[in-house]
Amino acid sequence: MVDPAARRAFVACSRDNAVAAVDLDRCAVVWRAEVGREPIPVVLDPPTRRLFTADARSDTVTVLDADTGGRVAQIRVGSYPAGLGHDVARRRVFTGDTASGTVTAIDADRLEVVGTVRAQLGAGSIAVDAGTGRAYCVNFLSASLTVFDSGTLRPLGRVPVHDGPCKAVLAPGGGALYVTESLPSTVARVALPGGRVVGRSPAERAPVGLHASDDGRWLYVCNRGAGTVGVHDARTGSEQHRITVGNGPGDCALDPATGWLLVSNAGSGTLSVVDRPWLPGGRPAAAHPAEGRPLPGFSLPDAFTGRIRTSREWAEKKYVIDFFASW
Repeated sequence: MVDPAARRAFVACSRDNAVAAVDLDRCAVVWRAEVGREPIPVVLDPPTRRLFTADARSDTVTVLDADTGGRVAQIRVGSYPAGLGHDVARRRVFTGDTASGTVTAIDADRLEVVGTVRAQLGAGSIAVDAGTGRAYCVNFLSASLTVFDSGTLRPLGRVPVHDGPCKAVLAPGGGALYVTESLPSTVARVALPGGRVVGRSPAERAPVGLHASDDGRWLYVCNRGAGTVGVHDARTGSEQHRITVGNGPGDCALDPATGWLLVSNAGSGTLSVVDRPWLPGGRPAAAHPAEGRPLPGFSLPDAFTGRIRTSREWAEKKYVIDFFASW
């Protein structure tokens, strides 16, 4: 989250249960504040100068003073809130409650819950179209978007997408919604207000975060599984180039004053700052000959127990992958 007027960026540090404020001119941390367990996204409410962070493992939203980091309030919401949405005009902050399959609405001034919306399992990131009053919540575990009225909280419909949707972002000026689909590694374009997927573009491994440039030209896609940000032409959907950043990039934002792209790297606990991200960099390193090839069968001793482990044993296991911690 970038505050260009105050020259600050705010980063949720999920593994430290904290939020950090970074001076954009000095690229230095100016304060850190403890919040609930596993904070994931952060939003800034400019009229009140308050920060809201969803604390996934505490089932709370922590409210901070954006200038000092002082705690203002902590609000109980649904189970495992993994995403936030913000409607400045209607004075609402929304949480996507992953385990509850709900959206909780908070009054941004009174700091109290004013209602809930039934979504689906995996509710997370929420994009709000202030012009139409429609909000779109991605449901990671249900391969869908829940559409609701941000003022009345009335459900308006459901949009099917591909598996593992992580982040929804409105195109500047409205008319389209972009959604990262982490499991098939694609970015979907949804036409608005109709709510129909009209195109998809391939991304690198496990795209989770997403940011649209203010001019509507570029989409910046955080590929958590590859440690890169893909720069996509928003008009065609095609990827133009990739930027190598830290490990596990979860989300990104542009500083409108400098044009810098700020990327939060969940895996390495760092913030990458990229100058003129729309320009391609140097030629990428050549791929290793083994890249993309199937892993051969193996039988190897466990480094800790000495037990023989085989490729067949691991191939038969199933995993639940938590991408939310990267937001």
